[in-house]
Amino acid sequence: MPVLSHTALSELMCSMFVKAGAPPDEARVVSDHLIESSLMGHDSHGVWRAPGYAKGMRRGVSPASNYEIVKETPATRVIDAKGGLGIVAAYRAMEGAVEKARTRTFGAVGVHRCGHCGRIGAFPVIAAREGMLGLCFLNGGARFTAPFGGTSRRLPPNPLAVAFPRRAGDPVVLDITTSVVAGGKIQVKQARGEKLPEGWMIDAEGKGVDDPERFMKDAAVLPLGGFQFGHKGFGLGLVIEALAGGLTWAGCSSEKPTRGASGFLAMAIHIQDFIPLTDFEQEIERLVEWVKSSDRLPGVSEILMPGEIEQRAREQRLREGIYVDDRTWKEMGETARELGVETPG
Repeated sequence: MPVLSHTALSELMCSMFVKAGAPPDEARVVSDHLIESSLMGHDSHGVWRAPGYAKGMRRGVSPASNYEIVKETPATRVIDAKGGLGIVAAYRAMEGAVEKARTRTFGAVGVHRCGHCGRIGAFPVIAAREGMLGLCFLNGGARFTAPFGGTSRRLPPNPLAVAFPRRAGDPVVLDITTSVVAGGKIQVKQARGEKLPEGWMIDAEGKGVDDPERFMKDAAVLPLGGFQFGHKGFGLGLVIEALAGGLTWAGCSSEKPTRGASGFLAMAIHIQDFIPLTDFEQEIERLVEWVKSSDRLPGVSEILMPGEIEQRAREQRLREGIYVDDRTWKEMGETARELGVETPG
């Protein structure tokens, strides 16, 4: 398993994407996004995806600038991304929501017909660093999650991410799927030749499946909460269908979604229009201190806020490098050679 610096990997991926047909500025956005995901420990949305992204770009790339605004109000916008790179489109959607929230308190931008949006948790932070609340929803990806009480593949993982500023430290960032696990994490297990933990997937009879090779074949992922409390994840997943599928014009999940589903919705709320930002941040700081003061379970050294694990992983991987599994590195090398790009030694 090779270990490479984030800079070497970023340059490699950017070169691959440009050679595959992506505009240079958009190739940089995508490669930086993948690097940041791997640095934060989200390997399922990081470097592992580079070969697949490059192969997709070779089949044709529609620049993210080639979009159409199909509906707009002072506080909202709906965009047809025309097949553009999803990561680039999602960043621009979040930036657009922040711009609208500055003058209208609330800003929301919906996107449909775009490619894979990457790690959703990267986007609401843009709002949090501008003194706003950021919220993002996606009804995207393969429909591999079973409804609560069912065994058929019906919903995507339907992630949601929320970020808000605090007085001391990085923004608090919640980034979760409404399935028990993201599909990419199963595929990372597959690439590493590892079995799945109990409670991730089931077969048509509701029996547990630990073979990741069955992920895209005959098994379904359980909703967040599993067999006992999966009604909660299932309910959240349906809410996201309405928000990210219905409002964005992408369409909700079905056998043949209206516009393919995979809708992305970015929202920003201007905190200053409710309460002075310094007062809000102080309230969040009190909340963090109160929660962290809890007595702890045996073996727990510290109670962490959402996003703290990722920040610590980032600091460590910046120092030590990013681990790439052998299967992914081999595939990256093969793809790079096909594109005429030299890989680091």
